[in-house]
Amino acid sequence: MFELDIEMLKEQGLQLVDSAKKTAQDLADKGKNKLDLLNQQARLSKAQRQLGALVYSLHKAGEENPALVEKYIDAVAEVEKAIEEIKANMTDDERAEVEAQEAAENTESEAAPEEAAPAEDEEIEEEPIQLRGETKTCPVCKAEVDGDALFCNHCGAQL
Repeated sequence: MFELDIEMLKEQGLQLVDSAKKTAQDLADKGKNKLDLLNQQARLSKAQRQLGALVYSLHKAGEENPALVEKYIDAVAEVEKAIEEIKANMTDDERAEVEAQEAAENTESEAAPEEAAPAEDEEIEEEPIQLRGETKTCPVCKAEVDGDALFCNHCGAQL
């Protein structure tokens, strides 16, 4: 009346296990790619902030240090290259999803007129200055620098 085909059940079970394993691996890879991308984007944001802070502090002090500025620019370019490599290793679907998120973020920032750059005759509202608090000492020139700086803004040594 009812026959059990053990071999057929075993084969179907193995197929289900293989399918589940592949799906889990795909999800893990996708999650790792997104995490790697987020980490690199955070590094990029930090490197860009540091470059801006360096340029500002040099300008404020009336100094020039093109070699140090170039080091920071190279650091930014290195992180941008890592981001492009991560995107190149993503699937088309992942890449499309990331690009859609980036486009949405860009649209949101462009749609906020209050955050636009002020016209020349407008006064810039001062935001309260918040000290980072964390500093470290350059091992070369012993100058005090921000705790998250990549290079010393006095001598240019890599920290």
